[in-house]
Amino acid sequence: MIDHEAILARKLRALFPDAAARAKVREELGRYGQASYEREVPRVHLAILKLAGNSLERIREWMPIAKQDYRDVLASAEYPAELITPTWTLPAVERAAIEARDAEQYQRWLEET
Repeated sequence: MIDHEAILARKLRALFPDAAARAKVREELGRYGQASYEREVPRVHLAILKLAGNSLERIREWMPIAKQDYRDVLASAEYPAELITPTWTLPAVERAAIEARDAEQYQRWLEET
């Protein structure tokens, strides 16, 4: 099981080493997760960070997408190739290869400092 909270803290420190900038990012990320229907908060925050990198502006761009439908952010971060490929038209072997590559790239990103 992935400890999204611990990874989130590590990623925030790595992407935003300046404490003041990190506080602004935490404030912006805090906009998602306030409503009862905003689920999987740490996972969505991580997805936003993966998509935005160290850009506060990009975080702000992804926030309304997350608030509208968090699954769009998760899919973009965790399943980028599968999201843009019509996998339902592919043979099972090709579909599995795309899924494996997506899983590998996301896991690699999670493990990076």
